[in-house]
Amino acid sequence: MAQDKSLKNKPLTAQQIQRNRLITQARYVVERTFGNQARWFGSKILRYYGRAKVHAWHILQAMAYNLKRLPRLYVERFLPRQPQASCVF
Repeated sequence: MAQDKSLKNKPLTAQQIQRNRLITQARYVVERTFGNQARWFGSKILRYYGRAKVHAWHILQAMAYNLKRLPRLYVERFLPRQPQASCVF
């Protein structure tokens, strides 16, 4: 889905702004993943020709991405949060 853009002297309506917000919330989750893969693994340039090799490359990148995020996901899911010490003066 493409987001709506305002034109010169024609701002977006309230309905278009709300639609853009909904699209942004859905796209953020996916775009964040691809952005991290591009930053961490240099996936902006495709290094292979052929559908099978390209598919295998994407699968390997997804696996590497998941392995890189695994320690943090494990900590967030399985370890209890420690209460923060509050300093009151």
